[in-house]
Amino acid sequence: MISSKKLENFNKKFDVVSLFVIVGNKILLLKRHDDKPQPGLWGPPAGKVDEGESLKQGMIRETFEESGVSIKNDELKHFKKEYFVRHGDVDFIFHVFAVYRDDFMEVNINGTEHIEYGWFDMQEALNMDLVEDEYIPLKDYFNL
Repeated sequence: MISSKKLENFNKKFDVVSLFVIVGNKILLLKRHDDKPQPGLWGPPAGKVDEGESLKQGMIRETFEESGVSIKNDELKHFKKEYFVRHGDVDFIFHVFAVYRDDFMEVNINGTEHIEYGWFDMQEALNMDLVEDEYIPLKDYFNL
């Protein structure tokens, strides 16, 4: 469950960051490995922020680890909306960032985390098998 309003009895365990890598009208999505939670579903680069990392540092690290795409701190645009997520018995805050590029960059997915990647326009993305509730921040960010 994801909500833009704080959930009842919310007890944050950690922060998760997610990055919309956007080139023109396309967004980068990664298909999750069968050994990962929510296997076979699509989503942007994302992951937990390590202790001692800022949100931006975590986003830069996670994006590179998952996709091989290097992002600079000053490129990141933070979507100022936080999402409160309850996944099973774990609560976390989900933060969305975006980076806009003029040209498609080389993507080298981490084969232990993802099995495929692609560039999709927003309508295609919203019609895909997305990780749980991912359509909500996508629609919010792109005002759909």
